[in-house]
Amino acid sequence: MLRSSGLISAVLGLSTAVLSGQSKPTIEQFMSPASPLELTAAKQADRIAWVTYDRGMRNVYTAAAPDFRPARLTRFLEDDGIDVSDVSLSDDGSVAVFVRGSAPNRLGWIANPSHDPGGAERAIWAARTDGSGAWRIVGGAAPELSPDGRFVLYVRDGQIYRGRVRPAPQQDSIDRGLKPFIKAWGTQSTPRWSPDGSRIAFVSNRVDHSFIGIYDTRTRRVDFVAPGVDFDVNPVWSPDG
Repeated sequence: MLRSSGLISAVLGLSTAVLSGQSKPTIEQFMSPASPLELTAAKQADRIAWVTYDRGMRNVYTAAAPDFRPARLTRFLEDDGIDVSDVSLSDDGSVAVFVRGSAPNRLGWIANPSHDPGGAERAIWAARTDGSGAWRIVGGAAPELSPDGRFVLYVRDGQIYRGRVRPAPQQDSIDRGLKPFIKAWGTQSTPRWSPDGSRIAFVSNRVDHSFIGIYDTRTRRVDFVAPGVDFDVNPVWSPDG
């Protein structure tokens, strides 16, 4: 809707210019309005964040009450064809995480539009919404940000990994992505934090059936909810956890 409104405004403005005898409109004028691609909101703060496509550049923006003035959080200022997606906010709105890099094709190849000899990657990034900068967290995709904004969960090779949003001076093998945070038999997917961040629900696929697992971060224990012979998927927490 935002994109359509911007385009309509541009067309009306160009039409007025033509009728008033000004110079003819250009293709650049028609193509220059920025396009918001996706939108998210913080759960406990009046703040939103979104990805914008603007003349080939893809960046993350944020805005907060009361005036909701847009502020750019990233500085990807080249038309390099690298995608930005999956933006989300911590509950208090202080941290935004997103993915930079194209989704792999069926062979697992990631698009490399700039022909970088080092290859292309798909990585999880973070940014402080106060505008103090953005940084790369870890190679991966589909980040699940913890409610307090301290950690992200992501899936790699069928297991669940964890990354620190702000790297600690001394990181262990889990935080460096060398060891899974949750490793179980089968293929794990869809990690979901509980509202208080103390537990993680996830799907454990066992080829001909799947379970919903609940990992307790305090006891480091996994329990399965009503395990059976069906395919249980899509875990969602109630507001009270």
